[in-house]
Amino acid sequence: MKEIKAYIKEIKREAVTRALHEIEGLDGASFSDVLGFGRGKADSSGLNPSADPSGYVRHVKVEVVCPDDLEDKVVDAICRAAHTGLRGDGRIFVSDIGRSVRIQENPA
Repeated sequence: MKEIKAYIKEIKREAVTRALHEIEGLDGASFSDVLGFGRGKADSSGLNPSADPSGYVRHVKVEVVCPDDLEDKVVDAICRAAHTGLRGDGRIFVSDIGRSVRIQENPA
């Protein structure tokens, strides 16, 4: 299994959601609003509407856990849907998952 974490622009949340819905066999995804900074740091010019006065930039964190065979489809879907061609489009990280336990099926 793979865990895929992507940090995308807020304006691309719906496009990424639609793209993930199109992947057959994908069980779900989680979306969180996050603050952070990257290589370009905060936009000090005041021209970035998603820049926070504290120097952080607002992004959406997308988390997907999927079977290994869906990894490329998920990564490609996020890349296509989140791409604007502008600096700060985001970043995707892929990690191996050693174990997954469904809580409803594993009572204490």
